[in-house]
Amino acid sequence: MDAAIKTKNAFFNKLLKRDSDACTLWGMLHIKIIQCSNLRNLDRLTIKNVRTVIGRDRDKSDPYVTAFLEDYRLLKTRHIDDDLNPKFDEDFYCPVGHCTKGITFRVSDKDLLVDESLGKYFLPVQELIQLVDEKDIEADASLVQGDLKRVGLHKVVNLEADCLKGDLKRMMNLDKKNRGTLEFFVEFIPVRMLANTMEVPGCYFNQTKGNSVKLYMNADDDGSSPLVKFGTDDKIWEPPRLWRDIYDAICDAKTFVYMVGWSIDTDQYLLRGDELEAAKAAGKYDPQIGPLLKQKAGENVRVNLMQWDDYSSGVMFPGMMKTYDEKTRAYFKSSAVNAAFMSMVGGETNSLLEDQNKKMAFTHHQKFIIMDSPKKNGDGRELLAFVGGIDLTEGRWDNQKHPLFRTLQSDHKGDTYGKCFHTSKENGPRQPWHDIHSAVRGPEAIHLIQAFEERWKKQANGAQLVDLKETGLLDEEELDNSGGWCAQLSRSIDSRVNDFDPSIVKAFDSSDIGSFDWIDVKDQNAKLSRKYDTASNAVVSYGRCLDQKKGRLVDTSIHDTNIHHIRRAKHSIYIESQYFMGSSFMWSKDNAVKCSNMIASELTMKICEKIAAKEPFTVYILLPMWMEGISEAGATQGLLHWQRVTIEAMHQKVKHALDIRMTNSSEKGLKVSDYLNFYCLGTRETEQGSEATGNPVTEDEKVLSKTRRHQIYIHSKMMIVDDDVVLIGTANINQRSLDGCRDSEIMMTSWQPDHVATKDSIPNGDIHAFRLHIWAAITNQMDDAFRNPSSPECVR
Repeated sequence: MDAAIKTKNAFFNKLLKRDSDACTLWGMLHIKIIQCSNLRNLDRLTIKNVRTVIGRDRDKSDPYVTAFLEDYRLLKTRHIDDDLNPKFDEDFYCPVGHCTKGITFRVSDKDLLVDESLGKYFLPVQELIQLVDEKDIEADASLVQGDLKRVGLHKVVNLEADCLKGDLKRMMNLDKKNRGTLEFFVEFIPVRMLANTMEVPGCYFNQTKGNSVKLYMNADDDGSSPLVKFGTDDKIWEPPRLWRDIYDAICDAKTFVYMVGWSIDTDQYLLRGDELEAAKAAGKYDPQIGPLLKQKAGENVRVNLMQWDDYSSGVMFPGMMKTYDEKTRAYFKSSAVNAAFMSMVGGETNSLLEDQNKKMAFTHHQKFIIMDSPKKNGDGRELLAFVGGIDLTEGRWDNQKHPLFRTLQSDHKGDTYGKCFHTSKENGPRQPWHDIHSAVRGPEAIHLIQAFEERWKKQANGAQLVDLKETGLLDEEELDNSGGWCAQLSRSIDSRVNDFDPSIVKAFDSSDIGSFDWIDVKDQNAKLSRKYDTASNAVVSYGRCLDQKKGRLVDTSIHDTNIHHIRRAKHSIYIESQYFMGSSFMWSKDNAVKCSNMIASELTMKICEKIAAKEPFTVYILLPMWMEGISEAGATQGLLHWQRVTIEAMHQKVKHALDIRMTNSSEKGLKVSDYLNFYCLGTRETEQGSEATGNPVTEDEKVLSKTRRHQIYIHSKMMIVDDDVVLIGTANINQRSLDGCRDSEIMMTSWQPDHVATKDSIPNGDIHAFRLHIWAAITNQMDDAFRNPSSPECVR
């Protein structure tokens, strides 16, 4: 076994070029920017006594620090006004999977128009790379030659001139004057020391235990998919029905209903067909969203609704995204429903134009609902929450049949949605919609309450929140903790639109770098340079559970959670996403584009690791054929371009790894598709049963009325790893969803501790069954090969 691992390490180290000037760092960089000293003053005014003119000393540089791997920005500190000896003491935990020559630290002066350089320092990557040697193996027999060590550096360095092309002022200042010093700490923690637990460490929300979780495919699941049996006793997967469950849950609420959406359409019905008619006949609770919420508010149930305020919408214009925010605002005006409409917020340092652009471009994209509910055993009440990709709005109600024309005047009357072609509601077709959602009872629902309250307090009226402590609903001991599921909440959001718990923020701990066994090392450009290294797999401690950007608190735990679970994958990964673009640092061109989320690179690194180990492993990624919009439109083509270059970069790197493996062995015929596959879905139907009422008018309608084909639009935001953990939420795989400072997002990760993958097998619990159900529904067959997704039979 050791020989095999040693061979794998040699292969992998060669693949990652760890013996060259530019090599790949895969793991985490923990960086602490401590302080600067004796910086140059670029703000000195010609007025002799500034203090007497403006009332205070404002003639010093306003420094901040950034760090880069080539064009990829790792961090940016807050700026400190008028200080040539600023003390930052800011920690950053940066996941990395980059081929790089090293880290460039830049100290800059914040100015009104153009920031100016105060100096830079370059740290070569080889100072952070150290391999396990024979002495390490003697001390710890579990280590293998070729493993990477954890390496830390503490330096006080002299800043050098930083001349960027086109910056005339910097070019004129290339003198040898003292530019001051930068003190920093950096440690590289290799991936083998990370991702060893199901819980993601260093996150705002810890894992909870004893939850009950439901997994939903589409807004409705009519049970018409092929039968799925799973487990040692051949249990049958019984698919739950999302909108039916949401309707019943709202009807059952006695204390509160909290609803969050990107778009909420008060005209949509949660029930369709016979169930809709039965509910109308019963005359108790209206299945239409708007009237239902008003009814519950009329029963003294606190109904708080939070919807994104589309900055482009108005009384006469529905907005570029047509989210019905103005319609919803008008509907609930003067009602007992507390409807709050929240826009995004620009940065503190943005110009007026930049501020307006950010409000227009970025959205509140979270979608979740929480209410009180009868306990499953009927004894008392508890919290029930729904979270996932499906908004309660037009076009979302669908099932695995994905009708095009056959429900235009029945199930989809008044809900004929389509943005992929120029079509009308009378002529169709409607746009088929595939999506994923989840529900949870138990302690995790308390975290969803916290997520709701933090946003509501920041951008709405906190007095309108229910004091749930008085109800006992937040008492974990009173919750039904017998569900057997663990869950962990994650978000993309920052302090401009979220009121983070001050007690958590207060508990942040600046890392103590004095506890390491330091060894002094020579560095002619440093006043202090010392180093430590360790081969032991010690637990990584996090001094903070939120990131920072420009001094602003940022929750990027969705991005971190995706990376964590990709890294711990053993057999397979299944992804559904509306968008798939990122890791621009590995693109063959345009790699300076700010699309730097690491999901594509992490998937690629994991595949290459498995290729080096000669272990079966497969990634399946389900995407729409094209994003919503007319396919030939410039915006759509632009998105498709970024998606193509992302996929192309992954393909090239995986092929390179396969070529090296085949060159160094007798193996032949290995293909990228053995490890990485992308899919799109489509559907068609005959004219039989069509409910189109008009004659085709547009060219698209004429073509579609003949072909009767349409893509099935993939709107899901889900990842299943090894069939033992499922990540479901609102975040797509793109920069706006994963950045933390763009769209606000939410995601719940769920797993069953009794059904966890081993090195040799995948589990056969509910997550396994859910994946089989999805695959059976979209292929209309339950093939036994699906049970082992990394097997050649399944892949091919």
